[in-house]
Amino acid sequence: YLMKDISVIRPRCWLDYLGFSLLVLIFSQPMSGKATSRLVVTQQSGEHFIRGVPGLGVVGKGQYLPPATSIFVRNDARLEVRSETGELLRLGMMTNLDIKKPREILLHKGAVLLFLPRDTIIYKVTSPLSEVKVIGPGALMMGVTESGGLKTVGLHGEIKLVLKNQEHKTVQAGELLFIFTEGKGFSRKVDVELATLVQTATLIRDFDEPLPFLEAMMKDARHQNRRIRNRYRALVGDAKNDQEFELKIVEEKE
Repeated sequence: YLMKDISVIRPRCWLDYLGFSLLVLIFSQPMSGKATSRLVVTQQSGEHFIRGVPGLGVVGKGQYLPPATSIFVRNDARLEVRSETGELLRLGMMTNLDIKKPREILLHKGAVLLFLPRDTIIYKVTSPLSEVKVIGPGALMMGVTESGGLKTVGLHGEIKLVLKNQEHKTVQAGELLFIFTEGKGFSRKVDVELATLVQTATLIRDFDEPLPFLEAMMKDARHQNRRIRNRYRALVGDAKNDQEFELKIVEEKE
């Protein structure tokens, strides 16, 4: 089946990539400015490599990362970077990105978690074939799709996503949205089962220090659980083109 009309999804096992299959439940039916901000590594585990910093090839806690730095996170590794103005960026395993500016990244591969506090400045995220401006406050996870676009999942607050042609949509906690390549727009929104996501997402749980919005996100998950019941289960895969994403119905075991 090709994804045409779906309302709720539930992750079966949320890994760092956002391009893996997800369990799906189907319904029966800003601010701007020019403030500067340095980036510093606040949490890390496993092996990470960087390019663009003379005389330095590995990442360590407390290290500042200048613009034009490329970061490579290896398998079974994690990395968290914070700015002096409060933005937080977590990199999942096997993630490769370039820090273009303090609030601009090019995500080549893998997935990230981005948190934007209140009064933050616009954050720009690009993938191999898409580009979006992220306006908070709030938090979301983003990953590169097979087609070269982006898959986003809202975690906290209400995030506004703006394309180059000024088309925009918002994602709230528990909503999934595909950003298609070359400015071709957005998919329809899908509700992710947030409680399962909190328990399984390594970008959320596999760090020593918890996320600053974790308590609020868990409250949102409990609220969501009360309204998404009696749904059919299915697997939703990646966005292989700019019109739809894959859907396969599976039977619920008693």
